[in-house]
Amino acid sequence: MGIEFAKTILEDKEIASEQRLWRGVLCNAIEDTMQGLSDRKTSIFKMEAHEWIINSEEDFQKVCYWSGFDPDLVKEKYLLAVKRGDIKFTEKQINWIKYYRHYEAYKKETDKEKRKECKKTADKWRSIVLNSTTALVTSFLTT
Repeated sequence: MGIEFAKTILEDKEIASEQRLWRGVLCNAIEDTMQGLSDRKTSIFKMEAHEWIINSEEDFQKVCYWSGFDPDLVKEKYLLAVKRGDIKFTEKQINWIKYYRHYEAYKKETDKEKRKECKKTADKWRSIVLNSTTALVTSFLTT
């Protein structure tokens, strides 16, 4: 995966421009999963792209079909890249997504008491993130 993958899927001159567009969407998601930065936004984009691919929901499948690819094959190749270690996750990246999910729950909660609990949990995860290392934790997040 990576640059060679992007060149392969985007430089095919014999495909329709719409298909090239959807290949760009797919390529962008894969590139997001390969990010090494551990800041909040990058970590969230990385994990959301990763989950989009491995969960293989309807929108992922449509993008693959519109790109001219079999979604099962794309997912299989992606999981192989994860197992090879081409796509890695740091402790900080993983903790950012956990914080983000708790923060989103806090923002959506309307009950005052539940909201207070959500805020405490989000604050706890923010503290965990700030104390997290950027050392490689895993490339196992495939389920």
